[in-house]
This record gives sequence, structure tokens and C-alpha cells, in this order.
Amino acid sequence: MENSKKIFTKVIFTGILALSAGIAPAQSKFPDQPVKVVVPFSPGGSFDVIARQIGASLGKLWGQPVVIENRAGAGGNIGAEIVIGKPADGYTLLFWGDGVLANPLLYPTPPFNAIDDLSGIALVATAPQVLVSNGKSPLKSVSDVLASQEPLNYGTAGSGSPGHLAAELMKREGAKQLNHIPYRGGGPALADLMGDQIQLVSTGLPACINLIRSGRIQAIAVTSKDRLRSLPGVATVGETLKGYEVDTWFGFMAPKNTPIEVREKIASDLAKVLSDPELAKKLSDSGFEVKTSTPIQLEEKMAKDIAFWKEQVQKSGANAK
Repeated sequence: MENSKKIFTKVIFTGILALSAGIAPAQSKFPDQPVKVVVPFSPGGSFDVIARQIGASLGKLWGQPVVIENRAGAGGNIGAEIVIGKPADGYTLLFWGDGVLANPLLYPTPPFNAIDDLSGIALVATAPQVLVSNGKSPLKSVSDVLASQEPLNYGTAGSGSPGHLAAELMKREGAKQLNHIPYRGGGPALADLMGDQIQLVSTGLPACINLIRSGRIQAIAVTSKDRLRSLPGVATVGETLKGYEVDTWFGFMAPKNTPIEVREKIASDLAKVLSDPELAKKLSDSGFEVKTSTPIQLEEKMAKDIAFWKEQVQKSGANAK
């Protein structure tokens, strides 16, 4: 009888081990449930558009829904803080870019630190800032701006926005005529530009590329190092102000301490969907340039860029007022 009990116990224990071995791989497979992507800006903007395009492709690859949740406010800080407070398991992601580095620097007491509170996953695209004028304006080039004998009012999406900081760097490089007019978003600034209320707008290219193509506004210059394939006839600021370059990017981040294996899996899958020519063309037509990375490469870029944006914030005097 004792031997029978031992045999029975051994069989049960072996069965449990086998069952556990079968369950473990299923539990480790990512993702095995819907993934939420927080976009910390309103629906319809540049961030929302690209996040939804990429999210739809990821969902097909994963066989799991990728849910886009817009949580706007405080220049993107509200959405970022929501993600920071979530479990570090890869199922809640943040879609943002340079603003996640620059915006907290506008506050006397920063609400969070991107390096300390977030883990990088991957770059997905870059998109420069662009300086634009009214379609009928005589201001057609950076040289025209430099030659102006009058102050030139330029609008942006707000104090401390990438458009503001990019233009202030231009000002420090020689465009002394520029006078900042902050707006509550790029849309109102572009509306006033087309209404001849201001002379220029500095904003992200995706926000106005269709207006440029329609001729309602004209692109004076982009802030990227090289000309864009999507707008090859538009000069770079650096062609006139030597050495000038402002690189703005979009990417995915996760709560700090999200396992590297999970982040590498997401990064690899992002590279797969972004290799699709149809998706790449959609993004290019919207003013984006596809660019991918590993989690480590993104974190290295974040560390480098935060120093750049901190310098721009300090020199411009921008704040969150």
C-alpha cells in the first residue's frame, strides 16, 4: 500500500510539472491580451494619426487589439504620468517624442523625468519643424526673413513647444527679427497666419503639410539636417544658417523597468510593420520619415537629446505659464 501511495504521488507530481511546463510558454508569449497605447494629445493631431496607423498594423501582426487612448493635457504631461503609474508589463505604452523630454523642463518642479521614469522601446519616425508663411507672403526663404527691416511675429503651438524652441534657436543664430506669439495649439496659429494676423508659424511639418501642398501657406525651410524626400524643393534652415539642425522624433515608451525582452519584442515587431511599403508611404505623405531603433538606441538618444532641449529651454526663457 505504501508503495502504491508513493507511485501515485510521483505520478501526480510529474503531471503537475508537465502541466506547468506547458503553461509557462503560453504565459511568456507577448502579447496575449489587448495592448493600450496612450497618446497624450487630442484626437486628429500628428501624434494621434501616426499612432493609429502603426497601432492598426501592430494589431494585425499580434492578433490582439491595440487600443489608442487619447489623454490630453498639460502639454502631454498628463498622458505621460498615466503611463508612468501603470504596471511595467508592456501592456500600457506611451506614444510621444521630444516633448516627453522638453515639456517637464518648463516647470520649476518637473512633474517627472523621462530618463528616470520611462523605458525606451523604439523610434518609429522623425518629422522636422517647419517655418511657414502665408501663401501670398513675400517671405519665401530664410534669407527673406533675415533681410526684413521689421519685426516678424511668429506663432507656435505654445511656449516651450518644439516649434517655439526651434525658432528661438534660429533667432540666436541670426534671425533677430523673430517675435514669439504663443497659441493654444498649432491650429489657431495657422488660422491666424492665413488670416494675415501674424507673419510666420513654426510648427511640426505633419500639422501643416496639406496646407503647404494646397498653396494656402508656403514652407520657408525645414529644421532637419537634410532636405526631405516628401518636399525636396523646400530648403533646410541649415543651408542659410550653417550648422543649424533640430531633429524631432516620434516613438514608443513604457513604464520604467519594463523587461528588456518585452521591449525588444515590441521594437522588433515595430520594425516589421514599418517595413511595409504601403504604411511607409502613408507616413511619408503625412510628413513623417520612417526611422526605427532598438530600446537601447532610443534610450541613448533620449539621454543626448534631453541635454539639448534643456539648453534650449534655458536660453529661450520658456516656461509653462
